[in-house]
Amino acid sequence: MPAFRNLLIMLIFSCLMAACTNASYRGSADDESYQAIADKSELVPGMNSGVVVDEEQIVDLSAYQTNSESFEFLDNEADSEIDARILPLNAALDLAFQHSKDYQTQKERLYLEALALTLDRYRYVPAFTATGSGDYQWDTEDQFVTDMQALTGMQDLNTSESTFTTTSLGARYFLKSGGAIALNLTSNFTRFLTGDVSEFGTGALIGSFTQPLIRNFGTDIETEVLMQAERDLLYQLRDFTRFRKSFAVRVASDYYSILLNRETATNNYAGLLANNLSLEREQAFQAEGLTTLLEVGRLEQSSLQADLRWTSSITRYKRSLDNFKILIGLDADDTIILDDNEMTLITETGMDSPDISLEQATEMAIQTRLDLYTQLDRVQDSARRIEVAANALSPTLNLALVASVPSSTSLTPGELDFENTVYSAGLDVDLPVDTKLERNNYRRSLIDYDATTRDYLLALDEIKLNVLDTWRRMNEARKSYDISVTSVEINERRVEEAELRAELGLGDIQDTVDSQNDLTAARTELVSSIVEHNIAKLEFWRDVGLLYVDDNGQWEEGIDEPR
Repeated sequence: MPAFRNLLIMLIFSCLMAACTNASYRGSADDESYQAIADKSELVPGMNSGVVVDEEQIVDLSAYQTNSESFEFLDNEADSEIDARILPLNAALDLAFQHSKDYQTQKERLYLEALALTLDRYRYVPAFTATGSGDYQWDTEDQFVTDMQALTGMQDLNTSESTFTTTSLGARYFLKSGGAIALNLTSNFTRFLTGDVSEFGTGALIGSFTQPLIRNFGTDIETEVLMQAERDLLYQLRDFTRFRKSFAVRVASDYYSILLNRETATNNYAGLLANNLSLEREQAFQAEGLTTLLEVGRLEQSSLQADLRWTSSITRYKRSLDNFKILIGLDADDTIILDDNEMTLITETGMDSPDISLEQATEMAIQTRLDLYTQLDRVQDSARRIEVAANALSPTLNLALVASVPSSTSLTPGELDFENTVYSAGLDVDLPVDTKLERNNYRRSLIDYDATTRDYLLALDEIKLNVLDTWRRMNEARKSYDISVTSVEINERRVEEAELRAELGLGDIQDTVDSQNDLTAARTELVSSIVEHNIAKLEFWRDVGLLYVDDNGQWEEGIDEPR
């Protein structure tokens, strides 16, 4: 029983030691994974090695200005934005890159890919094992002992007791040629406790070397899994870099779209006020008999429709603002508004398009798009898998060399007898008789190669079309802007003339309604064209591959990569 108690104590102690080292295991995993990311980051333009998965998720908005205004155009939510924090675009981007759940997920995917690579690399470093066990056996209910005590009346007869321990130390090293070297030392020790003490010990030292000669032979075949893991991390880094660009554009696009929704609500409110003012005038004229109830009813209907458009625009604005909070990592209860000065900045920037031709942009995209490089590399991956699958159809011929050192015949436990070492060499042969699985895998690899080739060609066409689409959208927005500027001027004159004629009792109600509605729509379309052009320009630089984003989400665009 004392031996059993000691064994139990050792197990409890081992568990406590394991719990104490969990932090060190985590730190070790982080060190290896982050180092793998840093090594590969040098191969990806626009990527840095400063990716940290575990970051403090407390959002502090106290550094931003507080709004103290009540906005009448928000109707019953006029006071909802009092004490709200005002977020400039750069602040929103910084918050998004620090606290967004989508961004955190992408970082975790990158980290997990690096973590998986560390295990594949570990396969080709020496690995050691150490195991041990101990047993204590006794029998206090032995039937023979019980019968003898009953017949003879003797007490304290010895029962059957023994202890057995075994230890094993091992090392193995997988070679990139497909072979393996292994060394194992075992020791067994038995003690019998029957009043006298006797001992019995055995041991062995076994070293082996195995090497495939045909199937699974060669670095290209053996290290295929490691090669793919290395490339998968590179692909994930490219995807992460591409995500950063797309995410920055998404945040900026949503930011500008919210400002557009806000401006739309403002314009619709102004249009409603103008309609109501005209309605009051016409109702006064109708009371004097200067106009008909039919004309007044037409204006009343127009005011109802304007009221509905205004209410709907407020809902769209508030909904888009709420969704934006979630996008950048804020809580639903956080109260923010966006900075109207950002709309002024993009308006002052103008409607100039990038100083690059469509042909140059397309060629540049083909040269710089990281996702296109990944598609091309996947074609190479599938070509390598064809070679691996073809090798699996070959016969197996493995060389095995083994040296076994037995335990010594002396009474010293664990002593080895090197003079009687046994050596053996052999060949293991397995002819490819049942190859249905390997045949199917080979045929599948051929089809996979064709599929990945098509995927590459499809990705190439999609990149060309993406560049062309954003180019067209910029042109469309620029033309829409020019038209909207003229449209606003025309409709302002129409409204002014309709108002003058209405005051003189010479106007037509339908002209008043149409001119005011057209003016409201033209003002909204003017702002919309500015926002659409700015968003399309950002997406153009992203699709060309010339949008560079730092760790805070700030971007630079243009031909030259930032320093």
